[in-house]
Amino acid sequence: MKSEDKAKQIISPWWRLPLEALFPDKKFDGQLQNPGDERMFDFDDVMASPNPIAKIANEITYYPENDQRELFAIFISGLGQLEHESSKRSRRYAHTLLTGISNLNNASFLKQHPINAFINRYLDWVNGTLDRLGLSGSPVIPNAAKLIHYAVTHNVHLNLSGDSLGTILLARAIRRAKRKFVCDRARMFDFAARRIQEQVWESRTSQLINLFIFGNGYQQWVKGPNYIMVYIQGDPLPEKLGITPQRAIKQKRDDIKFLIFPRLFPEGSFEAHNMMYTNELLRQTFIKNQIEIGDFWGLYNKLTQGTLKLATADEVPWSSDIKEYTWNPDSLKSIPPLLP
Repeated sequence: MKSEDKAKQIISPWWRLPLEALFPDKKFDGQLQNPGDERMFDFDDVMASPNPIAKIANEITYYPENDQRELFAIFISGLGQLEHESSKRSRRYAHTLLTGISNLNNASFLKQHPINAFINRYLDWVNGTLDRLGLSGSPVIPNAAKLIHYAVTHNVHLNLSGDSLGTILLARAIRRAKRKFVCDRARMFDFAARRIQEQVWESRTSQLINLFIFGNGYQQWVKGPNYIMVYIQGDPLPEKLGITPQRAIKQKRDDIKFLIFPRLFPEGSFEAHNMMYTNELLRQTFIKNQIEIGDFWGLYNKLTQGTLKLATADEVPWSSDIKEYTWNPDSLKSIPPLLP
């Protein structure tokens, strides 16, 4: 489906129209997309349906072939991916880890045929910096917060995933959802009641909300949900800006679990931040530990018990299509020869 046709499925507020005219991909910011057929779904229309989570699971999620549809996650992508590129990567994510994926689009300033690619590329980085500082007003944040709030108040299980910049937006969305949950149930200065509702939040989200985070870029994650932080050693974003095991100890956050693969690329290589490589190592880790691929609860339990054995690069049967998702071709020298 052409981007022009997809855009017709989205109703934007009037004040966003000038931005979307200059940068067409921004039309999809914060909107839901099935990465399989790349159909777009207006977020507000989905939330107005009788059961939005069920609608997402049934209509807006791409499942791998022959999948039993037992698990799906709403995914927020990283920086600088047009909606069709994000869908392509999400399809590979779904196939590699045998889980359903629905995209909550983190739109880009990039254009398919830019007049000045240099400016467009740096606009994306400016936007990412503003997101990091909480100044961008990204629609992804309130929309993800609405999904989380709906799940918690309606007792519905919800799995969320994010990559790179998407993790920052997701962290802010969780904080926003918690604030609304508490404010809906306790007055602003009734501190005793607010503490009780915070405990209710933590109890409910620990039962309902699961997060699988790639290359996290945020340090202050709200207590309650179940977190698994995944990255390759040497990934600059989590090591410099995100939560790490050392920072988690200082914060007394033993509820956050870490899955950190040994260094794969030379020091300073940004390829360590490439989620497509992390996914391959993760798939092989399921196999190595005799856990069904996609059984994230089984993985979480092994992490909790401290018995999980991490796969190494030499154990992964690297397929040739990894070349399509590699940012620097020289990175291929760091892994064993590719299979046909």
